[in-house]
Amino acid sequence: MDKYISSTSQQYFAFNIWSIESAKAVIDAASQMKCNIILQTSMKAFEQIDKKEFYAFVRSYEQKKGIKAYLHLDHCKEMDFIQEAAECGWDSVMIDASDKTLSENINITNKVVKLVRKKGILVEAEVGQICGQEDEVTSVGTGIAKMDDIEKFIKSTDIDMLAAAVGTVHGLYRGVPDIRYDMLDEIGRITDIPLVIHGGTGLTNEILLKMLIYKNVKKINISTDVKLAYKRGIEESIQMGVMEQNGFDPLKVEWFIHDEIQNMVMNKLKLLRKDSLR
Repeated sequence: MDKYISSTSQQYFAFNIWSIESAKAVIDAASQMKCNIILQTSMKAFEQIDKKEFYAFVRSYEQKKGIKAYLHLDHCKEMDFIQEAAECGWDSVMIDASDKTLSENINITNKVVKLVRKKGILVEAEVGQICGQEDEVTSVGTGIAKMDDIEKFIKSTDIDMLAAAVGTVHGLYRGVPDIRYDMLDEIGRITDIPLVIHGGTGLTNEILLKMLIYKNVKKINISTDVKLAYKRGIEESIQMGVMEQNGFDPLKVEWFIHDEIQNMVMNKLKLLRKDSLR
């Protein structure tokens, strides 16, 4: 398989999904915007979905919609899951050994590359620790990657994508994020490996556009925003009365959820248009 993310490739938003319905909404948005998309499954979602049926749907529906939807296994810590994703046709995997020592992270990452590279699967790995909303931090301090560690990591591994902790966090931000743009610039000077930004939810359009100016930033992950759009769809269903016992119509509920996810995704994808980056 050709590398869908490379130093010369387009930039992507990657959206975490958990079902055929959520994947359909994201693909519909990508089709409306006429651009390719990345569908990400967390370890929990990957474990629960029917992988063969899910894969078959994505491949069939992307063809129907005239775009390419790449499948990515996000933040995986289990080698068995990575092996299964490779066997089930996923296009890329992220090995997250960022909680280990740097040398352990390098060794584990190299094992993953050796395991899946022969199948043409791309490998993403993390340096530093990208915090989550449960950590009660905005972004700075604990977890920020060290440039020396990043340089050693990329020289010691053969990864396709680098997720470096530069100040973003997973989930919703408590306060204003302090993004280390200087690190994005410095990383771009020492390597052409595509950079992945985790924690895209909660970043303003201005921040996202500023990140997209850096040509080495090739992938920005969106997870919580998808869940919030799902929640808004349910809330709108309640407000519109379609959840009432008399006349309850689950199809209408699904429509509201689909439209909320689709609209959110389209609004993000609009930022990739060249005129948005001026």
